[in-house]
Amino acid sequence: MTGLSSIVMSPYLILLLICHLLSDYYFQSQKMADRKDRDKKVLGLHILYVALPLIVVSLCHLDLWWICLIILLTHAGIDYSKPWVQKQWNLTTSWTFALDQFLHIGIITCLVLFGAKNGTTYLPLDSLNLIFYVLLVGKPTNIVFKILFAKYQPTMEDKMDTITGAGSMIGFLERLIIGACLVYGQFASIGLVFTAKSIARYNKISENPAFAEYYLIGSLFSILSALLAAWLCL
Repeated sequence: MTGLSSIVMSPYLILLLICHLLSDYYFQSQKMADRKDRDKKVLGLHILYVALPLIVVSLCHLDLWWICLIILLTHAGIDYSKPWVQKQWNLTTSWTFALDQFLHIGIITCLVLFGAKNGTTYLPLDSLNLIFYVLLVGKPTNIVFKILFAKYQPTMEDKMDTITGAGSMIGFLERLIIGACLVYGQFASIGLVFTAKSIARYNKISENPAFAEYYLIGSLFSILSALLAAWLCL
């Protein structure tokens, strides 16, 4: 499969974007994300988590030390000023999130494409792209869905008893399977994944229209996000 990854072939860019996903999503809990806007100690802890993967990259690739430093400083500045910007511009949560991620990713991209020399990493580019895809379709995609489609979530009366976090894990595994189907050219198998989910939820879908609509939104978003991530990474 060919996509943007076949055009922008920069191992340094993929490596630093992986660092961003790790620090802004996987090293940061939802509780920390909610508290860092009000508690500067929590914000400082988050910046420490941002620094950790950047330090590792700087030690492995000494020519990137200044780029990693700028990324760290700008990340701290953006997160520190985000509550003030949100209040002054009267931004919703979704717009604040989008602006925050656009600035972080935009700065990383510009620094690498215009400031870094072409270099090689310890891992081959294909391996980096695969790691990037797995990280991208995991927690970041789940968070984006919750932010964008929170208003469509069924009320407490419409919900069914489920294991906490099971829905997010199912979506993650679904996107991994879709990625594998795309890599191996098994496009028809993507429909089987959607069918299997529908069979498992058939009773709830048939009995609860609100849940059925939310389920359909989530499934379509999961498939679209997997296709977009595959185009970016694979």
